Parts: sequence; C-alpha cells; structure tokens
Amino acid sequence: MSLLKNTSTIAGASVISQLIGAFSVWLISHKYNLAEVGLYALNYSIAVIGAQICTFASQLLIPKQPEEDLAQNVIFCLLQSVIMAIPYALLTAWLFHQNVLFLYLLSLSNAWILISENLLLRVGDFYFLILQRISVSIVVVLSIILTDHIHIFYWSWACGMILLTIGCIAHSFDLRVVTLQHLSPIKNIAFFRKHFHHISRVGSAETLAMANNNLPIILINFWFSALTAGYFSVVSRFCLAPVTIVGNAVRNTIFSKWSADFRNNTFNYQEYTQVRLLLIAAGVICTLGIFIFYPIVMGLGFSKDWINSIDTSRYMLPYLFPALAVSPLTVIELIFGSQRYFLRIQMEQLVIVLLAFVIVPWLYNDYTTSVIIFSTLTFIRYVFIYISMNKRAMFLRNKLVSL
Repeated sequence: MSLLKNTSTIAGASVISQLIGAFSVWLISHKYNLAEVGLYALNYSIAVIGAQICTFASQLLIPKQPEEDLAQNVIFCLLQSVIMAIPYALLTAWLFHQNVLFLYLLSLSNAWILISENLLLRVGDFYFLILQRISVSIVVVLSIILTDHIHIFYWSWACGMILLTIGCIAHSFDLRVVTLQHLSPIKNIAFFRKHFHHISRVGSAETLAMANNNLPIILINFWFSALTAGYFSVVSRFCLAPVTIVGNAVRNTIFSKWSADFRNNTFNYQEYTQVRLLLIAAGVICTLGIFIFYPIVMGLGFSKDWINSIDTSRYMLPYLFPALAVSPLTVIELIFGSQRYFLRIQMEQLVIVLLAFVIVPWLYNDYTTSVIIFSTLTFIRYVFIYISMNKRAMFLRNKLVSL
C-alpha cells in the first residue's frame, strides 16, 4: 500500500508538472511560433543530456550509500558536475552555435536537480520531490511570461534554474557535515576508483538512455526543420506525458524501495508482479486514450500547426505502450542485476535512433518513414527486455529472501 501511495503521490505531482510544461510549450508557440518550440526543445534536450554526462550516474549511488559515505558521494557529484559541464558546454556551443555560459548554467542546474532528487529518494521525502519538480516547470513559465524577447527568456530560464537547484540541494542535504577532507582531490579520486565499475557501466547506460530520449529532437532539427521538430516536441510533451507521469512515478518509487531492499539483501517478488501488472494496465489505457482523444483535443481550437502533429502521434503509438509498460521495470536490472546488460540495452536503443534518424534520412529523407521505423524497432526491443526482466525477477525470488 505504501508503494502504491508513493507512486500515486509522485504521479499526481507529475500531472501538475506536465500540465505546466504543456502550458509553457503552448505559450512559446503563441508568443512566438511553433518553430521556436522546436528550438526550445533542442536547448532542453542539450541540457538534460548534459546533466547525465556531468554526473555520469554517480548520483544514483546516493540512495544505496551507507550513511558514513553519503557526504563524500554528494561532494563528488557536485565537483564532477561543475568540472564536466565546462567541456560539454564548449562542445555543444560550438556544434549548435549557442552561448557557452548559457549551456553551462542550464546543463549544470539540470545535473544538480538529479543530485537533489536522489537525496530525496534516499529518505523517501516525496513531498519535497513533488515541490521541486513543479518548481522546475514554474521557472520556465515565469521566464516566458516575464520576458519580451526569446533570448532574454533563455537567460532567465538558466539563471532561475541555478538559483532553484542551489536551494533544493541546501534543503535535501545538510552542508554542515562537509569538511575540507571531503573536498580533497585524493578522497574524490579514491571514491571514483571505488565506484569505477558503477560509474563506467551505469553512467554510460544512463547517459545513453537520456541521449536516446532526446537525440531524435536534435536530429529532426538537423535533417528536417525546426517546425518539424516542433511537431515531434508537441507529441512528446502531450502524448508521452503518461510515460513521464506514470512511468517516472513508478520508476522513482520502486528505485527508492528496491534500493532499501538491496541494502537489506531482500527482494519482494510479489511486489514486482504487482508493479508489472500496474504498468501493463496503464500502458493499455494510455495508448488507447492517446489514439482516441489526441485528435479530438487538437481539434478544440488549436492552430493548424498543432493539428498537423496528429499524424506523428499515430506513428508514435508502438513506442508509447512499451515505454510505459516495460521501461520502468529496468530498475530491477539497475539495482540487482547486470550493469553490463543495462548498458547493452541502451546501446541497442542508440543503434535504433541512429538508424531511424541518421541513416534513413541520409538515404531517404522522409520524416514519416524515420518516425515509423524508430517506433516499430523500439517496440520489438522492449519485447525482449520484458522477457529478460521477468527472468531476473525469477532468479532473485529464488536467491534472496522475500519480504
């Protein structure tokens, strides 16, 4: 019951966050145009990929960390993100002709959000986690409303995010426990060596996972147009909202719960089967809901550009269902399983992204073909992942004591 309660609590917050985020997308398209939505999505994608590169999954150690090692883990994450954000911002600024400082602030603030989230998941402070996620969306909306020029909006967004994340980390972590010893290069290098296997394998997998989710927007901007990327962004925001709301709520809850089980060397197989059933039911309901209601909603007063996104919503349905019904279950592999396998499945998805949005457009420049290939191949990949996750759960049921 506690698992269901925590999941519904996070999901409720995600609904609010997604509604605010959807409003911000509409506001940008209304105040500027839908092509600007594509450019906004491009900057956001660069930032969230950068957040994963800057932390490289070192923040995922926080929920599993014994108390005596927690401070060192947090300091390592903060120092790592501050340093890694520099070359990332320089590279992406050169590639996408953006301001270096803007991309640095935006990538760094998103990295600190990840650190704060995992501190909150460690102690099960889901209510502040809710407030934090809603606040991230509010920063975007306020930046749009309070500025009159698109470039000023971007700077307001980046600076607002930095101030917000500093406050969140100050709330979720007692900075008074930090000593000069924690800042020592020797201590931080020792921490890196101790957790090198996790950082190299899981870090690569998490970075690839975030890249896989956001590279399509970047590549659509490159191969087609900002307006086409706007279509994809609108569909991602509205149609994939159930994946973000329900999927991430379940993922965060079971990550917190199963991390505690990992520390106690236990595994609750019955709980796993309940989560699996919940996700399948949610996947079916959400897929049918998008199929039926998305065209109806787009016809209720939205502009022609928004109505043109309906076709993309149809192409994405084979992707939507397994992304919700299967993807959160991979947490079991992250916590209890093979980090090599977790990395492998992300590399498989990267191959699909590159095939659909690099090779296919190069050979046959057609947006529809690329999206359909991407969606279909992803569905097939998730079928094999689902089988593998069930095998892992069966293995843990026989190996570990069930609560």
